Amino acid sequence: MLPEVERSAVIAVTAVIVAVGAGLLLYVASAAHGSHDPFHALQQLDLLYLDEAVPALDRLDLPPNERAVIVVCQDCQAPPLRAEVVLTDDEDVARALGLQRASGEIGPGYALVDERGRVRYRTFDPGLADHEAEIRVLLEAL
Repeated sequence: MLPEVERSAVIAVTAVIVAVGAGLLLYVASAAHGSHDPFHALQQLDLLYLDEAVPALDRLDLPPNERAVIVVCQDCQAPPLRAEVVLTDDEDVARALGLQRASGEIGPGYALVDERGRVRYRTFDPGLADHEAEIRVLLEAL
């Protein structure tokens, strides 16, 4: 038989393990987990790494050695910019760029690509057509 102190420690440790396990199970069953990004590799503070090759590049018609803006949305217009603008509603591209919401909705958003074909910035932007000046500033900073 265990001494009283050891028995209390075992009970306390068991209670903590059960509480943590129950908390994890409740989270997995919750709506919060349902809205969690299933593509865990894209969860670096809601950004891709800032020097990552464009995912799904073969699905896009990007010009070589040129800056580009990849606009990902359904039924939207890309802002007029002095850069190559690729407009797509391809679900695989949206998922690869992290521009597909947990609900399955695509964008609206955009990714900026430098001359080496690397993603330098990406964001959701519901006011895409109204943010031409901001996008231009970011593009010029590449």
